Amino acid sequence: MDKNILIIGSNSELAHYTIEELKQKPEFKIFATSRQTGVMDEKIHEFYLDISNEMDFLHLKEKINNIKFDTIINFAGIAIAGAVEELSELELKKQLDINLFGLLRIIKYFCSNLKENGKLINVSSMASYGIFPFLSPYSISKQSADILLNLYSVESNIKVVSIRPGAVATKFWENSIKINEESLNKSNQKFDEAKKFLVDNANKNSLKATNPIYVAKKIARIIELKNPKPIYNIGFDAKVAKLSRFLPQNVVNFIIKSVLKSRIKRNK
Repeated sequence: MDKNILIIGSNSELAHYTIEELKQKPEFKIFATSRQTGVMDEKIHEFYLDISNEMDFLHLKEKINNIKFDTIINFAGIAIAGAVEELSELELKKQLDINLFGLLRIIKYFCSNLKENGKLINVSSMASYGIFPFLSPYSISKQSADILLNLYSVESNIKVVSIRPGAVATKFWENSIKINEESLNKSNQKFDEAKKFLVDNANKNSLKATNPIYVAKKIARIIELKNPKPIYNIGFDAKVAKLSRFLPQNVVNFIIKSVLKSRIKRNK
């Protein structure tokens, strides 16, 4: 029996690897949405969707309204970086529009198409634990989305899963540097060293972080589970970040400040 999988944000590198894993199972019928159509093979049903545009959701809803999905998985997301005191309201709104309100739109328009035992999976991040300086917009959006996802499950009985990977070696980091170029290049002696470290660390992660194929295989296995856990921390750094939930906040803050100071010093 066919299993219909709706993938949001299929142009992301992690989505690409996950789709390659799912294609190995002939029972999976893949429906993929992104702002770049016509880039996949004929086995994939592609649709245009800008996750920030509600009209796109309305149009796509009409096209897929008769399809029942076993799983909906959301890969769409961006990362806005910078110091809190330099953050503009516009930047925060842009961040939330994609990572939080995008998920809300998926719930509103597509989750009625889930089968009785269907699952909604959202690719979150270890940033959801809120312990990474100079990534406050991204952390806020991911934690807010995780709360939204969990409470939606309580209210609806839909099975939901938050995938919280650590740093993954993809172009996400390179793209994030481009998105934040103006903010990162804004000169402020107070934050210049931290910003330089942030860029250097992002470049390093794009090459030396967790292999995306490993993460994709884990996600593909989770999709097949009948009763998955609500949260999966993937990667050693994500599991370490999870430990912050069990420590007093002042202790967590002291550790984060000390580690950041040490890494900036080594980065000089």
